[in-house]
Amino acid sequence: MKISNKQLAAKLSRKGERGWLTPTGVFFESDETPVVRITGLSLGGHEQAALQWLERNEPDLLEKLEQRRIAEEYECWVETDGTDLIKNFMFENGYLRVAPV
Repeated sequence: MKISNKQLAAKLSRKGERGWLTPTGVFFESDETPVVRITGLSLGGHEQAALQWLERNEPDLLEKLEQRRIAEEYECWVETDGTDLIKNFMFENGYLRVAPV
């Protein structure tokens, strides 16, 4: 019996994994975002990993995300820090966030 992506994401979370699960079930890791940091100086781990994945694997989807960033008048990616723009885009496109529980 094949498990769903939601079940797989939950299983990875319980195992302490951190990253994203693609709509096709591929997991890719992200770095941990420091607990103490200043918002707006750098992207969090999940956001940075998402941008890197899209750049290498889904450039058309990255272009759509870039168009959204520009439409919302952010000049660069770091300006989106703390807004959930990248995370929400990933969710809207079927990606599941994986974080340790």
